[in-house]
Amino acid sequence: MTLLHQEKRSPRILRIIMLFAVSGILFITFLVFDSYPSKDWKAKTVSIPQGSSTQDIAYILSAEKTLPHPIALRGIAILTRTARQLQYGEYTFPSPPSAYTAWKKLIAGDVVKYPVIVRPGSNLYDVAALLSAYSLVKPEAFVEAATSPNTLARLGIKADSAEGYIVPDTYNLVKNMKPVHILEVMVRPFKSRFTPEMEQKAARAGLSIHEVVTIASIIEKETGVPYEKPLVSAVIRNRLKLGMPLQMDPTVIYGIRRFDGTITRSDLRTPGPYNTYMNTGLPPGPISNPGLASLKAALNPANTDYLYFASNTDGTHTFSKTFAQHSIAVKNLRRLQREAVTRKLLPTNSPSSTTDTAIPPLPPSEPS
Repeated sequence: MTLLHQEKRSPRILRIIMLFAVSGILFITFLVFDSYPSKDWKAKTVSIPQGSSTQDIAYILSAEKTLPHPIALRGIAILTRTARQLQYGEYTFPSPPSAYTAWKKLIAGDVVKYPVIVRPGSNLYDVAALLSAYSLVKPEAFVEAATSPNTLARLGIKADSAEGYIVPDTYNLVKNMKPVHILEVMVRPFKSRFTPEMEQKAARAGLSIHEVVTIASIIEKETGVPYEKPLVSAVIRNRLKLGMPLQMDPTVIYGIRRFDGTITRSDLRTPGPYNTYMNTGLPPGPISNPGLASLKAALNPANTDYLYFASNTDGTHTFSKTFAQHSIAVKNLRRLQREAVTRKLLPTNSPSSTTDTAIPPLPPSEPS
């Protein structure tokens, strides 16, 4: 072959190479940016488990018919060295994604978030049921994590349970989180909420942090009226000082676990660690997860000699120093309850259907 013929073939080979190169680029571009037809698309939600590899993620998206070319997603992740940055969770695709848009979503961790609201007074089992309602975790798995010695040691909780240390708040949680990780998110703020000053105040009162949290958890269940919290705290402290049983229904209710809305005399007479009618001192641990106001009240009881309190019909309580005064308050409550039942039974235009005057609440008492 002459040199002239070689020179004539070189441009032809170069054109073929260029053609293949351009075709390859166009094909790769097609794979990266192609998606399912939008006219037939229905919004899809895909769950990526924690620990999934890029290959796993591509397979899941393909199996769910979300991504037509899963190999393109793997290629992008490898070429950009972002395979380890793809985040697990639950992803919603309102429109058909290409490999590129799916990659961007996975890198950003643009997952579905569930606003889980833990309210003050919720106990461990309430939180477990709430998480289960969102299908975030099985309730028994959450309770198991919250009572695991290893988990509690990891969280710095010196108790048999995380009860009381879950901070009431709104948590934006995602699917496929492990129970222990959810627990960490909910317990972590406790350390900043229970300040060193609060620890010092507890120590001066001869109380451990666990005892303060236990008192606060009872306060939280006994009253939702802010100014009453220091008064309930005072009743608890005064009874403990005198060696009197606390005799507080919420502790018994927590202990029986099967509460149906009515506490019976049989419940009050059933032995158990949380029965403060039969036992003196505090129960073995918190009965709910208290809010900050109840924690502060536990450390700042009102300066009063109150030993008793009885419910009123308006959500407040009447506080008493003696059993005789307390008995009168209880009689008044029962009278008001009977009259309320009578009003419901009588026609609204009956002369007997008059509005009773509720027992006036006590004025606020400043913490000591």
